[in-house]
Amino acid sequence: MNTIFKLSAIALSTFMAMSFSAHAEDKTAPEAESEAVVGAGVFYGPEYVGAKKNRFGPAIFGEYKNKNGFFASTTRGVGFAKKVDDFNFSAAVGYRAGREDSRTSTSLFSSDDLKGMGDIKGSATANLHAGTNIAGLINATVDANLALSNRENGNMYRFGLSAPLLQTNTDKVEIGASLNYGDAKYNQTYFGVTPTQSTNSGYKAFTAKAGFSQAVSTVAWTHVIDKNWSVRTAAGVSQVIGDAGDSPLTKKKTNPLVITTVNYAF
Repeated sequence: MNTIFKLSAIALSTFMAMSFSAHAEDKTAPEAESEAVVGAGVFYGPEYVGAKKNRFGPAIFGEYKNKNGFFASTTRGVGFAKKVDDFNFSAAVGYRAGREDSRTSTSLFSSDDLKGMGDIKGSATANLHAGTNIAGLINATVDANLALSNRENGNMYRFGLSAPLLQTNTDKVEIGASLNYGDAKYNQTYFGVTPTQSTNSGYKAFTAKAGFSQAVSTVAWTHVIDKNWSVRTAAGVSQVIGDAGDSPLTKKKTNPLVITTVNYAF
């Protein structure tokens, strides 16, 4: 179970900014006391951000929401959400997966190209979110992913925009884009090379300063089969930028990202 959790947490965190709401809303129906969605599928993406090689892995999604604002989600963590006029806010406790310096079957963020860099331990995180809808069309979001444990891993912030291209009773197509900003600790942890790591790995020493590290663009298609079942597929491109793009660990700046899940709502 721990292995599945680690695989899924890493895979789905790549598309954290994407919405996994799979079913069309019935504006005439009263608000349900609670709702839940579970999903399972497959993920394809780089071994780590900036890796040369890609890999497949399982993607498992689950989210429970209560109308009082409480939620528990594999992508958002456990917390509360609140809507105020046209703005929505949430605060949760979650988990940021680590990285291993040799390829393993229990972590999607693992690569033999990282030998000698040492493992990065996962962090408990505070996940803060704010979003709004612009002109009834564009969703704008800001997220903060703050390390609560292993705080040397640093903090990451995401700025996102998304908009629907097509929406019918059974299908919804959306496009989205996001920018990740890491503080100095975050960027050094994931893209920097200390003198000790340089000696152990053979990579030249490199200091990564605070700044934007990754840009992601996606297109997602949700197909509703019936009131319970749906299929969601998202494909995207990840671009490593800034100091992260100049890191000796970044062997390929542009990587594909694909995830597809079959979802059941109840």
